[in-house]
Amino acid sequence: MPTYLIASNEMMCRVLARRLHALDLPRPITWRTPQWLQIPARAPQSAGPAQAARHDPRAVSGHASARAAASPPDPADMAVIDCSGLDGDPRAWLDQLHARLAPRRWLVLSDRLDPALILHAALLGASGCLALPAAADLVCAATALVWAGGQCFPRMALSLGEARVPAPSLLCATRPTTTG
Repeated sequence: MPTYLIASNEMMCRVLARRLHALDLPRPITWRTPQWLQIPARAPQSAGPAQAARHDPRAVSGHASARAAASPPDPADMAVIDCSGLDGDPRAWLDQLHARLAPRRWLVLSDRLDPALILHAALLGASGCLALPAAADLVCAATALVWAGGQCFPRMALSLGEARVPAPSLLCATRPTTTG
């Protein structure tokens, strides 16, 4: 299963993809713009095996290639999504990533991390959130940690439980006993 790097910044994509190759992440490492998440995946038209959407250098600038739109993506082992500078609510982009790729492990990058975004990402199954701007080495280290099964969330995420009342769906249906 491939690794997806989803970001608008082409320079960051190139640097990260080059460095992520050294981390033994699942191949191929596929670059996409966040707008790619809004293109509905279509079933392949031929009876042959479906191919994973591959990086097309022209697609990084925001134009999805016809080949990428025509073939459905493979489920992702790993995804890194950069929500920086996106119009609208970044939680909607995370919902689209989760629905489209259902990655086993994923890292959220954002220039405006707030408690609501962190909590939303964690409830969807993200393994970490990282505030940008950040050095490429830090992003690669966080990606390696997430790939290894770890988690990395900002310290403010530790206090989210104290600041918010959990949603009803997160509450235990039965009362706790004296033994726990």
